[in-house]
Amino acid sequence: MSSAGQLVPVGVVPPANVTTPPGFGGGGGPGIVPKFDPCFHHDRQFDVVIAVPCAMYLLFGIVYCLFGYRCFKAVMFLTGFVFGSVIVYMICIQDKIMPPYLNAGVALGAGLLLGLITMLIQYVGLFMTGFHTGLLIGIASLAFSEPYYRPPTLLAVTGSLLGSGLLFANLNLQFQKAFTIIGTSVYGGAIVSGTMDYFVENLSMVQWLWSRVVHKKLTEPCWFGWLILSFWPSLVFLGLVIQFAVTGRGIHHQQMVHVKRHHTNPNRVRVRTREQRAELRQKKYRYLYQIRTAHGDVISQNYVQALQRKVVTPNGNGGAESSTLQSDATHLTILPPDHHNMHYPHDDDEISRIHYR
Repeated sequence: MSSAGQLVPVGVVPPANVTTPPGFGGGGGPGIVPKFDPCFHHDRQFDVVIAVPCAMYLLFGIVYCLFGYRCFKAVMFLTGFVFGSVIVYMICIQDKIMPPYLNAGVALGAGLLLGLITMLIQYVGLFMTGFHTGLLIGIASLAFSEPYYRPPTLLAVTGSLLGSGLLFANLNLQFQKAFTIIGTSVYGGAIVSGTMDYFVENLSMVQWLWSRVVHKKLTEPCWFGWLILSFWPSLVFLGLVIQFAVTGRGIHHQQMVHVKRHHTNPNRVRVRTREQRAELRQKKYRYLYQIRTAHGDVISQNYVQALQRKVVTPNGNGGAESSTLQSDATHLTILPPDHHNMHYPHDDDEISRIHYR
């Protein structure tokens, strides 16, 4: 008999380190405690300071995947914004000098500044997009190649990631449309998977991927963590199909910039005409006096000369008197030579008379 009044087989000693909690199976006597499964006992109390930016990044990721190239300027801004805010926030939490809300404010301010730079300077935005693509592909390659090959040192890991980022950055500058679509799909899928991992298992999968980079040992994530990670390649494939077939078809970011400049040029021309209004008006009226018209129809000078050669004057020598050639289409009058020396009104006098009328 045990102290709790339970029957114990003879010769069997209950384990000393296994006890039953009070009120369970006999009030503190020996028993069996169920195994703790961390996959079903997560602390899902979210911090508002982190949850709000993660929800915002989730929307950014959807825009990246489906409308990345269509919203070119917005994507360039978001690339710099996300990169700057994440890097500055990670630096701030390492020192632990400021409170969490102040860390988030500083990170958002730095992200806003870098986002404006990548949006206004096109080649900086393209370089950053390609660099992000290379980093993400490098991290995924390190994680999935670990059972077969693992870089010996942290310096080798850093060099491989930096080389991958620079390679894709240069490719993005050379083949801008294709690699921008690829980069936005990869980046958008990574953002969506990362934010979903935060809301489901508090960034366990993200920490496991980062441990592969910094050569640390962590327990493998739960099965639904792998399910969340599988969303990444699925979203990449979905984004590539939608952007190449629908949202990114028939447009080019350089053409959009050219059209924008074309729409801004008339304002500059309008300013120039205001400064040179008098001169342009005189040129216009001089041009109007140079052309010949008949009943409102403009005819060329060669056609007038051809008609002049066909005119037969009444006295046969084409001389002193005026003659007129009349047809259904036009009326042509040839003046005598003494009329060519007549004084015609100056352009400015004619212009003033026209304005007076």
